[in-house]
Amino acid sequence: MKGSMTMKKLSSVFIIIGLLFILNAIFGRYLVLPGYLASLEQGQSTVESVSQTVSAWKIIRYLLWAYSFKLGIYFIILGAVTKIEMLSSRIWVFAIGGFLYIAFAYIPLPAPGSLIFGITGGMMTLLMILIFLGWPNQYKENSSNMQRASDYRLAGFFFFAMATYTICPLLGVKAFALSPEKMIGFGLQADAISLAFHLLIELALGWLFTFLGYQKEKI
Repeated sequence: MKGSMTMKKLSSVFIIIGLLFILNAIFGRYLVLPGYLASLEQGQSTVESVSQTVSAWKIIRYLLWAYSFKLGIYFIILGAVTKIEMLSSRIWVFAIGGFLYIAFAYIPLPAPGSLIFGITGGMMTLLMILIFLGWPNQYKENSSNMQRASDYRLAGFFFFAMATYTICPLLGVKAFALSPEKMIGFGLQADAISLAFHLLIELALGWLFTFLGYQKEKI
């Protein structure tokens, strides 16, 4: 019983920390971005060049803001898994795995070639097809209430699939977001903004219907 109370308190602490990081991600930009944009205007695009003229505190503040959203989600998930008293070994998998991913999330990577985009795009398309084709069989085995929840999740999957593909014309042959010189040269800035807006709408709807699916499961 004492251990259960301790885990619930730990869960609350993790969730509060996560929410504070999320708030910093949302509102901290007003403190961080002005200085960051000013450094870009001065041609300081690397950490090394910035560190020569910017105080250590401002660098730490920027890095804290840059990682805030990821850390916020990380701690909220830790709060969720500790709240249900998941096996400690599984909690450690989430804790270590999530931390390692976040630690390397902003490591510079080489520009992916068209082959990499093709492979990952093909893999995601295959997974989408398998999910959609497997959905009817699972649907039949569910209760009527779970079927309604499954309806919402299917709608969420649809919009996530649409968002996944929207990334392709946004980054590649349509708006050329990965080749800004082409975007500007061809006058495609408006197309890029439009596709980005479509992407936001599709992601928002995907998360909305996924949330509604989980809510329906509770009823």
